Amino acid sequence: MEPAGEPFADLIEFFQSLSQYRHIWQVPVLGAALAVGFGAAQFLGKRLAHQTEGEKLKRLKGILFAGSSAAALILLRHYFGQGRHAPLLHMALALALALAVARMGVYVLHYGVGSKRLVFVQTLFLRLVWVVFALHVTGLLDPVRVWLGETDFSMGGTRMTLWQLLQGTLAIGLLGVAALWLGSWLERRLSRAESLDPHVRVIVTKLTRGFLFFFAVLMAFPLVGINATFLSVLGGALGVGLGFALQKVASNYVSGFILLMDRSVRMGDVITVEGRQGTVIRLDARCITLSGTDGTAFIVPNETFLTQTIINHSRMGIGVCHGLTIEVSYESDLVAVQTLMEEVARRQSRILTDPAPGAVVGKMTGHGFEVTLYYWIPDPGKSDSGLRSVLMQEIRQGLRAAGITVPLRDGAQAVLP
Repeated sequence: MEPAGEPFADLIEFFQSLSQYRHIWQVPVLGAALAVGFGAAQFLGKRLAHQTEGEKLKRLKGILFAGSSAAALILLRHYFGQGRHAPLLHMALALALALAVARMGVYVLHYGVGSKRLVFVQTLFLRLVWVVFALHVTGLLDPVRVWLGETDFSMGGTRMTLWQLLQGTLAIGLLGVAALWLGSWLERRLSRAESLDPHVRVIVTKLTRGFLFFFAVLMAFPLVGINATFLSVLGGALGVGLGFALQKVASNYVSGFILLMDRSVRMGDVITVEGRQGTVIRLDARCITLSGTDGTAFIVPNETFLTQTIINHSRMGIGVCHGLTIEVSYESDLVAVQTLMEEVARRQSRILTDPAPGAVVGKMTGHGFEVTLYYWIPDPGKSDSGLRSVLMQEIRQGLRAAGITVPLRDGAQAVLP
């Protein structure tokens, strides 16, 4: 790029060149550069049409169009310009480069890191790119950079300028995004390794991401000439924060790694925690997400799984056992009642035959005997309310056909209608 002169000088010259005949040669050069960019984007679209999804292909074409146009502008301006000043091409090149950087950054954030979590970062990145572009075309970029370089302050016994701090923040951002992108790439590669345990994949991915991001921070400041010793001050402050305000957060993160390593909770397990049953659908470093049988999802902190008793219905791998209790009168044939309940359970396709359903006499009450039917289902993550309804209806029909009475609360007995 050409060096900026007085503020707004390039912008004024650009508008003046639009009405000057001596700058007309730049128009076909600009058209040729745009044609090269358009042709490169169309060529890429045809080559990757059957290999890449529509939205991703559209973003790649946009990046190639801006990058190819910028490269063509540089070459054509050098060849046809012959040392002449070209304000139109200068402005077009700045716009093409800004567009290429913006589209490339959004692509990396969207497909490398995950756009659903980084919408704010994408918006901030785009605004930063266009602010720098605006400062460049107005000629204010150099004055702003000089002002930032002359404004200094002290941090942890180290003198630094605002320009150094901005460079360090930008370096951390770029290296941090690169670290997250590498972590996402590693996660995709590990997800294809079917022989690798899912818990091992999660542990390796999270540890790698954390290490890469920490390494990126350590590399960023020395690259821009900032003494990294002041990080010890920030580390001390962070330690104090973790010891007081963030102790619960730290505890949940540590508990998460313990759960991943001891494999006490796995993806797809059906567990009961704090009186609620659900299926594990997501394992995070801070919490575990469960999907309830009623269609809702609830999030449980990892610390809960280490401090409370958790019922894991899928741990043994044979399903889960449910019980259905009815009460019959003292004069009833208990063997006939047990046989009836077991036959009804065996007719249900959802109930396992091994272990086989069984009915047992529980206890004597003030009105009769309690008989409980125990049965196993292979899908504990689904509600058994429909199955219990069918069992109750068929048991009622069987008791009525056998003339077996049920006790009433006032001591009387009644035959089921």
